[in-house]
Amino acid sequence: MKQFLTPEDINFLEEKLNASSPAPWNAIDDNSVDTVWVVPSVDGNPIALFDYRNREQNSADARFVVSARNYMSIMIEEIKNLRKRILELIQSNNIEVQKRMDLQTELTELKKILSNENESN
Repeated sequence: MKQFLTPEDINFLEEKLNASSPAPWNAIDDNSVDTVWVVPSVDGNPIALFDYRNREQNSADARFVVSARNYMSIMIEEIKNLRKRILELIQSNNIEVQKRMDLQTELTELKKILSNENESN
């Protein structure tokens, strides 16, 4: 199993998300049968059927799929925003490190000048 998502993975997931039926999705189950349907709220026509396990498992699986669909766009956007923010922080840190290095160089130069002046006097 992957430990992280590449930009290509994110694009792949986004493509799959955009190709799927519009959210929000809902799980419809009835305590009298084991079958659980997944339906989009837009048209209400079933798009998935969970029927091969007991009702509790079918319901749990269907509710997981519904939650995944309903939150996928939010998660993808959050990942993109966090990655962008990380890059901004890294760039900002790099700028600060460069400034410190420049100041250190300048300080070293000034120390040399002062040392030379002290030796001259």
